Amino acid sequence: MQTMQSADLLEAKPEGLRERKRRETRAATQRAAIDLGLEHGWEAVTVDMICDAAGISPRTFYNYFPSRESAVLGEGKPMPDEAQIHAFVTATGVSDVEAFAVMMAEVWTAAEPDRERFRARRRLLDATPELAGANMMRITEAREQYSEIVLQRLNVTRPGLSDEDAAIEATMAVSIAMGALQVVARGWLSGDSDASLAALTHEYFPRVRRLTQAPSA
Repeated sequence: MQTMQSADLLEAKPEGLRERKRRETRAATQRAAIDLGLEHGWEAVTVDMICDAAGISPRTFYNYFPSRESAVLGEGKPMPDEAQIHAFVTATGVSDVEAFAVMMAEVWTAAEPDRERFRARRRLLDATPELAGANMMRITEAREQYSEIVLQRLNVTRPGLSDEDAAIEATMAVSIAMGALQVVARGWLSGDSDASLAALTHEYFPRVRRLTQAPSA
């Protein structure tokens, strides 16, 4: 089975001091926004409170985030880079759905490697309908972009599909994969396994295959 690690395709460039500083500042600001939301309730949290907790100025805050909501949710759902897309399109030995799910598991954990922060954000979203609704809107917007990525694989693996059928299958692949990932993520967030989210996705997918096939007579 071909793994889909971007390091196999592109040698990672060392992170410079400026990039590391920006990443650390962004992460600290996100942690502050989430922690304050859980402690005080999201309605009571202000940008000034987040800045004080993160040790930054409001000007610095707005250099990173356009709003306090984006400090929790990000400016958009994480997207795979060119190396990850190439690995997904060319992966063999896995279905389109599983290949996409594994790619997105890697994308998500790369964007949010801190499992405890992931858990905290989930708790805040569950407690705040406003944030949960905004997050769902971003998921809906991202799914259209994800479908375009799946189309790239279908154009290679199933070039005979009509444009209409390819669009339908791309949308279905994203929907099935994202639904499965939500279940896998619960197991990953529980902390019962040290396996990565991508590894757990591979472990769970025999269940998906079984559930989508007719039982034997």
